[in-house]
Amino acid sequence: MKIVIQIIKAFFVCLMSLISFIYPYKLSSKIKECKNYLYSFWIKRFLGCVGHGSRVSYPCILQGGGNKNIRIGHNTSIQGHVVLGCWTQYGDNQFFNPSIIIGSHCNIGEYNQITACNGITIGDGLLTGRFVYIGDNSHGGLTREEAPIPPVKRKLFSKGEIRIGNNVWIGDKVTILAGVTIGDNVIIGANSVVTHDLPNNCVAAGVPARVLKKL
Repeated sequence: MKIVIQIIKAFFVCLMSLISFIYPYKLSSKIKECKNYLYSFWIKRFLGCVGHGSRVSYPCILQGGGNKNIRIGHNTSIQGHVVLGCWTQYGDNQFFNPSIIIGSHCNIGEYNQITACNGITIGDGLLTGRFVYIGDNSHGGLTREEAPIPPVKRKLFSKGEIRIGNNVWIGDKVTILAGVTIGDNVIIGANSVVTHDLPNNCVAAGVPARVLKKL
């Protein structure tokens, strides 16, 4: 029995080695690039404005019904599995006029989520890692009266807009919460939670994030 298993393993090793010659990694990358190029043309129709040279990779999930309030500048890259939630309505009796504005020459990493029922404005030159969350809203206002209500049924609540300056670098798994303004040329360390404003030209990290160094 062991000999049979070893023969099967050897067969699949040889088979995959052969496939790697026929279908090399570079070819796979080229095919993926072409697919994303075509996908960008398709999804642009559902967004408010997408600048020249910008790419939206597959898949991009659009939530909230406010797709036309999403604007993307020139030469910006949005990687795969990004969620853009622009909420014009939540439930039966909550209505909003939100906007998501992403500047030019930005690179939004994989599995990022940007969600607004108020407004999120991102400047030029943003770079983010993976699994970054930027959200100006929460389920409820954290009151005792809302505690017995299941979170998904609570009203959306926002403390204010989020504004992110130019040339900001946001590390993996950073969370940026409502009402925050981040200045220009800021670096935010991985796994940080930003709950307060950050000034221009600084390095910040922590939970909650605080300024560690002035540039």
